[in-house]
Amino acid sequence: MIEPRNRRPLHSLDGEAQRRAPFYRWGTRSAATLLGLALVAVLTACREVLRPLGAGTSTLDAKTGQLLGALAARYTQVTREPRYLVARDRMTRTALVPSKIFDDTIAWTSRPSPVLRMLLVQGEFDSGKYLLGTRPTVVRPARPGDSRHVITLARLAPNEYVWDTDVDFSLGTVTAAEIGTLLTALLGSAEGVPEQALRADYRAAAPRAAAAMATLFSLDSIRATPFSDGTTDVALTIGIHADELRKRFPAFGAYVAKYVNPARFRLALTEHNGAVWFEVGGAETRVHVHYRAVQGRLAPLHGAPRPRPDSLELRTDVTTRFKIFTVGIRDLVSDFVITTTPHERAWTIVSRREPRWDLPLISERLLRTPLRRPFEGTGVIFHLGVRDSADAQTLLERRSHVVVQESAILRFLNSLGSGAMSDLADRTEREEEQFLHEIFAALQADAHALSSSLGAAATEKPNAAAP
Repeated sequence: MIEPRNRRPLHSLDGEAQRRAPFYRWGTRSAATLLGLALVAVLTACREVLRPLGAGTSTLDAKTGQLLGALAARYTQVTREPRYLVARDRMTRTALVPSKIFDDTIAWTSRPSPVLRMLLVQGEFDSGKYLLGTRPTVVRPARPGDSRHVITLARLAPNEYVWDTDVDFSLGTVTAAEIGTLLTALLGSAEGVPEQALRADYRAAAPRAAAAMATLFSLDSIRATPFSDGTTDVALTIGIHADELRKRFPAFGAYVAKYVNPARFRLALTEHNGAVWFEVGGAETRVHVHYRAVQGRLAPLHGAPRPRPDSLELRTDVTTRFKIFTVGIRDLVSDFVITTTPHERAWTIVSRREPRWDLPLISERLLRTPLRRPFEGTGVIFHLGVRDSADAQTLLERRSHVVVQESAILRFLNSLGSGAMSDLADRTEREEEQFLHEIFAALQADAHALSSSLGAAATEKPNAAAP
């Protein structure tokens, strides 16, 4: 079970250099992982938050079973075909110097034109394993857990390239509106509930998921402060404990320790006038989350509650260590666009303003002009969304777009990043995938038990009222 550790208030991060490590490569490399971890929090926060997935117990159980089963399958005995392994490794090592891979004869499944390269990958769960392999063509995912990956590299000029990545992952029959309702329920789950009651609720609602997550995480504090205007200020602290992880997953635990411990970061969603709506900060292996809610809807941290605008700014400070060097960005301000339609829920982040860079002194003599290039024109784009269809599986969609202008400084940064990616290989990656599989499988079992208990409770009520 997740137990409290030493606590540190959110405001203690103020004035500190904010940094971030790649300790969530297992989180950021897969949008499905991010959704799954959010669902862990949803399920453990309150028994009632899963009701929006279906009025009937059978509907609830079917949808959660598909959704969580898909996530569990994605990390079950992952098997990558040899050609895909080679292509992935070479792309990882040359992300910032794409000229080295552009004419590679193995990395690409097709060359549609002299200036365009394409890698197509299909993923599916079969015979107890999740198979990822290159294909000449890929189809829309048709079963929960199926995926398709389309990676393109286009040459704009002799030293200028653009990467585009499209990934679709099938979630089953849960709709985009239901995912949105889940997130609303999550935000409101702490309203009017004291910390001890919340802890008791998540232990009762998700004992398996709580135990699986305790291998790495601890819920150090949950503070919900009600105000007279009907809003609730929510602050929670999550501990990251590589020492506990090492006991079961030594290689993955060592990786987390190497890249988490020196890490700091801060992310804040704000209006253009600076009003803060949501913030997450991390330092000294703790993550602090702070927001204000009213009936499951976000409110600004200060001032009277009001409807959230559809367009906000995401302000980011990120710094980490690679080898002996400290590398990061400060004051990265991105447009954060929220899409809410009957069949889509999505976030789109567009970065068109160059941040301030934290780079090693050794790079001072290198020309930094290429660092501005990604933020020009369309900018750096990241899109994460859920889209449903009446006659097909609901898809979790991830899109990214970035322009790279090769230079000495990018070759230097590429060497640092490729080292971190090399550390997450073979045994480390297998342990990472096993850890994630255990979380999602436990969550699936908890959700099934919870839907069964909700159904039993609904059956007992009429009987209790009978004469």
